[in-house]
Amino acid sequence: MTTPKWIFASAIGLFSCAALADRVVLDNGDRLSGSIVSMEADALLLETAYAGKIKLPRARLVQIETDAAVRVRLSDGTELDGQLQAAEPGQLSIRIGSLAQTESLGFERIAAINPPRNPDKTVLSGRAALGGSFASGNTDAQTLHLDGELVARNPIQRITLGGELNEASQDGEDTASNWRIGLKYDHFVRERTYLYANTRFDHDGQADLELRSTLGVGGGRQFYDRDDLRLALEGGLSLVNEDYRNAADLSFPGARLALKYQQALWQKKLTLFHTGDLLLSLDSLDDYLYLSRTGVRLPVGNGFSLGAQVTFDYDAIPAVGKETTDTALIVNLNYSH
Repeated sequence: MTTPKWIFASAIGLFSCAALADRVVLDNGDRLSGSIVSMEADALLLETAYAGKIKLPRARLVQIETDAAVRVRLSDGTELDGQLQAAEPGQLSIRIGSLAQTESLGFERIAAINPPRNPDKTVLSGRAALGGSFASGNTDAQTLHLDGELVARNPIQRITLGGELNEASQDGEDTASNWRIGLKYDHFVRERTYLYANTRFDHDGQADLELRSTLGVGGGRQFYDRDDLRLALEGGLSLVNEDYRNAADLSFPGARLALKYQQALWQKKLTLFHTGDLLLSLDSLDDYLYLSRTGVRLPVGNGFSLGAQVTFDYDAIPAVGKETTDTALIVNLNYSH
């Protein structure tokens, strides 16, 4: 007896569809297969061969898996293309290519699956920190620390505004009075490669520095830009002007090298960070500035975290009578959004 060829073709087609089907598990144990069309704030749309398109309430989803790559938008605006793999109930990971895979992500961190593309959408994020102390009596001392950063980002542009302020006094005498503010514009010429223009203004009363103004251009590489890991390296040229209260003013061209790193560990129970910025005078290689901030943050809920950081500022040729190095240990309360 000869079996018609169309039966074999149909069987192979059905087997292929089953083998390539996406899978969804609901909170009552039901397992559904098909092709995930999209997922938004309230529901997941699943296209099936047996019932057409089915809308599943997002609150009832326990597991999601795909056999092919989908586009995922995270709650911070980051978009990733990858295969969804089931983890613990209410979590998934994203396999990107054959080598990379994200940590387990809670469903609450998945803003959408296959959302409409909106290349012009700008995502805002920010962080602010407050630290300080107050003592009176036999010891009369006060300290205040403020710092923060605001970032506006879309796929081809990023604007970063950041700054910090430190004030301290003891027995009515200022022991610290410094601030800095900076603005940087990045234009991404490729997905991870960008050109930048930046400016920064610094003041440090204890170092006799009235104002240091810096204007620069250069390029950078964003090696990682996920909410659990960010790493970027930059290099370029700058023009520097330094106005001192008592010493002679200076102006010089400089070369800049900068590193920015942040990583969340142990399911975001601990965040490490480090920024370093080296500015080397091209008039004299003995004259350079290096600023770094290194620390940790421990989330305490609702966007708040407790932080501790070491600030390290080094000026190879300071004003006459001033030290080359300023260091401080700062404990603060952070809020991120």
